[in-house]
Amino acid sequence: MHAIKEIIHIEPFKLTLKFESGEIRKVDLRDKLMEWGKNPDSKFAELKDPNCFLKVKLDLEFETLVWDNGIDLCPDVLYHISEEKKDKSVA
Repeated sequence: MHAIKEIIHIEPFKLTLKFESGEIRKVDLRDKLMEWGKNPDSKFAELKDPNCFLKVKLDLEFETLVWDNGIDLCPDVLYHISEEKKDKSVA
């Protein structure tokens, strides 16, 4: 099981995350949000708004990402859909 220890960088639909292993990984959620948010009544539809997406927070207890609208994402899923960041730049 994976755990997120830090949100390093946030931009619309893309996050750079530090996992418990020390790995820095970048995840692009644009396509997933478009898929999950097809229904306009879905809470995921709210995250298609870049301003809402940028309000992501790290839940320290569960070590995953959360938003004020109640959405949280499994750190294992985030790990598996992310790519390891090879360079040391922030973005």
